[in-house]
Amino acid sequence: MEGTLLKWTNYYNGWQPRYFVLNENGILSYYKSHELIHEGCKGSCLVLACEVKAHPNDSLRFDLIIPGEQFFCLKAKTQQERQHWLVALGSCKSRGTKSTTTTTTITSNNNNNTSTLISHLSAIDHDLKLKVQELRLYETVLMQRIHSIKSIVNDTPTPNVKDLDETSSMLSMTCDAFIQTLDECVKLATNDSTNSLSQRKLSDEFNSTKSLNAISILPKQMIYRTFFSELHLKFSALSSLSFNEIPSELFLSTCEQYCNLIGTCRSDANKCINTLRKKMSNDSNQFPTLFSIINNEIITQITKEKDSATNALLWLKRNMHFLACFIHEFGQGDKTVEDAMNKAYRQILKSFHNWTTRGIYSLAIQSVPNNEDFFISLTIDRNDAQDILFERQVLNEMLEHSTHMFIVLNKINDFYIHYKLESDEIID
Repeated sequence: MEGTLLKWTNYYNGWQPRYFVLNENGILSYYKSHELIHEGCKGSCLVLACEVKAHPNDSLRFDLIIPGEQFFCLKAKTQQERQHWLVALGSCKSRGTKSTTTTTTITSNNNNNTSTLISHLSAIDHDLKLKVQELRLYETVLMQRIHSIKSIVNDTPTPNVKDLDETSSMLSMTCDAFIQTLDECVKLATNDSTNSLSQRKLSDEFNSTKSLNAISILPKQMIYRTFFSELHLKFSALSSLSFNEIPSELFLSTCEQYCNLIGTCRSDANKCINTLRKKMSNDSNQFPTLFSIINNEIITQITKEKDSATNALLWLKRNMHFLACFIHEFGQGDKTVEDAMNKAYRQILKSFHNWTTRGIYSLAIQSVPNNEDFFISLTIDRNDAQDILFERQVLNEMLEHSTHMFIVLNKINDFYIHYKLESDEIID
């Protein structure tokens, strides 16, 4: 495969067009232009030795990384063109993996049986690691494609059929590449070069044992300690409960922990939490759940008072909904911190704020950290942020946590709507 791509050169020259050629031997070379190929290549790399990574925030960019040695930051003209290059590079790595595995054989020589077996297992382990890297690449692209389809369908009253067809086609191509790579992983793990996923059958006891032994050498999933993994209280512990069952103090303490993620809504959320705790302090046994607090004010008819616990919970759920929306948007992997926060603010809080409050939030959002600093802030060990897999784990955690937050907050919202406790009042 060959064609023109933009290559990052340096901060002075920025992105420059270069002509790239991927040959059948798995070597990617680039030239100043197609017309100047005769002058010789300006650089090259062996694709098999590279980590191919689709950029999470730029749908046109992909990077080739040889840890500790060199890297190519590249951009295609269109998403479809990037897709073609990713598939070509992934296929190239796959062919290289197969040739590596083929060269490693187990002989029947009793004198070197053990060393040959170890060599064979090491080769499989190496090949599996390469395949896992490919799967992670396709996983990132799949999520971007799915998010693109959701955006096309949801963001406009009448979806653009042409854009939808094009994005769906690219999603189909990515799924095919993902399935093929997964199939090859299974073959490696089971030491089986003949059966594909669609042909696999129930194995006998011998094959089961062999499969378990092969799976035991799979590279372990790296788990990093992050802001989310270290949370002592999580919304997932509340998502299975009905609104009537949500414990007051557990909910408030969980909100406090999540608000430490960003400072934008922390102050407002803490004011609401303090108001609710003040209500609870009157008689903690009387208000064990959120329902008991609000139901008491419904009975005493004080829900509309400005300093009521009902109003405090109303604004606490709004602030937490804003936080959940930000976590979800950033977790998609295609936005900056500022863009994700702006979208969350427009969707959740903006309609309830006057111009002065909107201006304050606008300034606060403009001061949020960039993506790199934000990821570093989520580490427990700052060195983890340098690992290419850390970012992927954090984005997955954000999607998981935001899902549980939405479940809990929607239950509170449904209760408020049912009892007509919602308010469209704009705050000063």
